[in-house]
Amino acid sequence: MKTIAAYLSMAAGVWAGEGREDAVRKLETLRVTVDFENVKLPEAIDYLRDVSGLNLILVPKAMEKDGETIIRLKVKDLSMKSVLKLLLSSRGLTVAFRDGALVILPKEELQDSTAMRLFDVRALQVRIQDFAGPTIELAGATGKKPGVVVNFPEEPKVQLPDDFLLDMIKANTGGGSWDSNPRAALNLNNGTLVVTQTPSVLREIDQLLNVLGQYQ
Repeated sequence: MKTIAAYLSMAAGVWAGEGREDAVRKLETLRVTVDFENVKLPEAIDYLRDVSGLNLILVPKAMEKDGETIIRLKVKDLSMKSVLKLLLSSRGLTVAFRDGALVILPKEELQDSTAMRLFDVRALQVRIQDFAGPTIELAGATGKKPGVVVNFPEEPKVQLPDDFLLDMIKANTGGGSWDSNPRAALNLNNGTLVVTQTPSVLREIDQLLNVLGQYQ
């Protein structure tokens, strides 16, 4: 039986969305200092792209929404994720991982495309025992009073607890959309995973669950 640590290691090593995972990790761990004074959004994004090495893309719809407003922002030693949130949230913009890049777009564009999907994850959470019934043994061989000993199979053991599986999905899919998209939701009840997300994130989750299922 594989441990939770083994599942986490496999997810990190085999999951096809490693580029997205690396980008999210960099957003959370890279700390930057900015001193924006009378600059516009494209200039601010150009600077953050240069200092972080992240592939930040500003789509035309984001420019139409609030690309000409003067930016004044001064912070020191703050995570890239927090800087982008300060820079974008008040302008109705957010960041989503698409096709290998961190795309800056209007929040409503991300929210309007959400859909709900159910995933059956019981096979990931519980390993079914190989034997179907109890085993019967004679007790006389042990030096005790002769008799019959009935051994019942163990209860199925939980492989991946609910909280761990939910955290794994959020950490390996969706980029920053779990925080930035108010319609995004992830719930798990009796082995059924209920997800409200964009179609691209739903595909990421499906792919991740398939990868995990290969190691059952």
